[in-house]
Amino acid sequence: MTPHQSHASHPSVPSTQRAIVQRRYGPVREVLALAEALPVRPPGPQEVQVQVRAAAVNPIDWQMIEGNRRLITRRRFPFTPLFDLAGVVTAVGEGVAAGGRDGVPGGRAGTGGGRAGAAGQQAAVARPFRVGDRVHADNEIGGGGAAEYVNVPARLLAHTPPGLGFAESAALPLAAQTALTCLDRGQVGPGTRVAVIGASGGVGHLAVQLARAADAFVVGVASARNQEFVRSLGADETIDRETTDVATRFGADSFDVVIDCVGGREQWLRAQRVLRPGGRFVTIARDEDGQVTPASATRLLTTITARRLRGVGPRGTKYVPVFLKASATLLHRANALVTDGQLRVHVARSFPLTLEGIHAAMEESRAGRVVGKLVVGG
Repeated sequence: MTPHQSHASHPSVPSTQRAIVQRRYGPVREVLALAEALPVRPPGPQEVQVQVRAAAVNPIDWQMIEGNRRLITRRRFPFTPLFDLAGVVTAVGEGVAAGGRDGVPGGRAGTGGGRAGAAGQQAAVARPFRVGDRVHADNEIGGGGAAEYVNVPARLLAHTPPGLGFAESAALPLAAQTALTCLDRGQVGPGTRVAVIGASGGVGHLAVQLARAADAFVVGVASARNQEFVRSLGADETIDRETTDVATRFGADSFDVVIDCVGGREQWLRAQRVLRPGGRFVTIARDEDGQVTPASATRLLTTITARRLRGVGPRGTKYVPVFLKASATLLHRANALVTDGQLRVHVARSFPLTLEGIHAAMEESRAGRVVGKLVVGG
């Protein structure tokens, strides 16, 4: 389907493009390559074509490239990686041009009350996508951030907050939407006592700010070198995870919610010592990393089932695994808080949007201990 021609396409869009593509599963440096003439296809009826200016690198990117998640989602090759992206609209599908808009049809954009309430009541006004607009998205399984042009479903796309650069705009979608989902699932609101494990990471540093915006009492758990950074995010208190135990510092029944951005069985076990009866352990990570196999998937399902059974009843600890379902609605909630000054994404380092730049960014991501987010381009 060709784009709606009345206002929906840019005359200078080429028929081919340069892109970094993956042709099989394997180590990043072995399976990514530069394609010099990948076709640029027009957007479908419910898609928006975006000229990519920046993309974020997340752990899920190299995990998917290596094939660690192929049991969950199999790719068709060649595939252009990187889910998080920001850029400029160059064409709009006719269904989007006719009626699709970015915006939140009713509801509230905030995090659950408190300081975030004002931002929640000031959700971005719905407006259509037009050529030249600055936009961003977590393009889910479609990827495409390592290309010059990518088509994004309008249901995932939002206008970038005013004044936010391409690098920061690309860094925001996946992590912010995940952090918001954590707060939603944790039922965080005014007065909630929250501990964020991994408070300086990509999701963690946003979860701290979102909890603070919701008028919760926030404790950030991070390494010694990141204590000042976590305090700057608005954490009421910080803990050095290498020298201080949360339970020793605060005692039993001291938190309503623990948000785990690190993973590992020990996080669940430690949370039992500090969560109040009926408290919620919200996690974005698994007990074990690495390749998802039938055996590991079975163990994961067994673990989730057993922990959820433990949470039965009003006094049981609730085990809440988070699996992101990206949407423009969720992204707008984050953008409203950015615009309101209550949320900022920290870009730890920006690399060139080149094959070598993507290699370097993924290697740094794989090494761990990233403070905030890594970006290519911008």
